[in-house]
Amino acid sequence: MQNIKVGELIPVHACKTDGTVYRSWQATVESVSSNLLVTVAPAGSSVLNIQGEDYPLTHHYRAYYWFDKFYNLLEVFEPDGRLVHIYIKIASPPEFRDGVMSFKDHELDVSKVLPNPATLVDEDEFAEAILKYRYSSEFQEKMYAVAREALEIAESWNAKPCPTF
Repeated sequence: MQNIKVGELIPVHACKTDGTVYRSWQATVESVSSNLLVTVAPAGSSVLNIQGEDYPLTHHYRAYYWFDKFYNLLEVFEPDGRLVHIYIKIASPPEFRDGVMSFKDHELDVSKVLPNPATLVDEDEFAEAILKYRYSSEFQEKMYAVAREALEIAESWNAKPCPTF
């Protein structure tokens, strides 16, 4: 990992398994340790899709990227500071190249819209990715095992207070 500092604004790329960037944004480093990077982004921040169209954030976000886990976790806050959603992407650990942090999204996700229970979502997208990227049966089982762990994490997650910007 490159030398990342708290307060630094870093570019983030969400990629398909083949490396295609489908979403990109910038986020501010809130904390960094040997196994975890936490970033924040305020409502109104620019998010570009694969066509380069801008879809600004409508919520404040805090994202947790573990260097040894196959998921990342988002805390989603209303602009007034209320936590409304925990979202976990089943994805590769983050990678760093030329000052950009990226991860490969494996399409399977866990969503917990408060106060409802966490649910596994986007299984249809995962099924398409299995065919498109030829995920092995071992890889599929590993991702479902990660998703089961993510369901438990989402249910017991204790979010920090909304970041201040």
